Amino acid sequence: MRAALVVLGAYVCLLGAVLHRQTWRAADVSWPWGLVVVLALTLLVTLAAGGFSRVGGAWFALGWALVLLALQWSPDGSYLVASDWLGLTFTGGGLGAIVLGISIHPRLAR
Repeated sequence: MRAALVVLGAYVCLLGAVLHRQTWRAADVSWPWGLVVVLALTLLVTLAAGGFSRVGGAWFALGWALVLLALQWSPDGSYLVASDWLGLTFTGGGLGAIVLGISIHPRLAR
């Protein structure tokens, strides 16, 4: 179960790295719908992972963080997560969504 949660976290992070740059243009304004979807998906999956095991959210977070670190430590840098406001919001917002999901659904006391 733990390995499956780590793989799920890695998959969600990789999917988010590809999807977070998608925008919708209306009234000369770009709306980052991909970023909103990725952050909501990360929060929901973290909450669901907490239901599978006592520290399921932490195992999910491990897989998510490993992929994020692997993207940043690649020899040529990351081509998926840029150092602009979308990339930094994806990184910080994703980690924040995971922390929020783990703190909303604490199971350590049970």
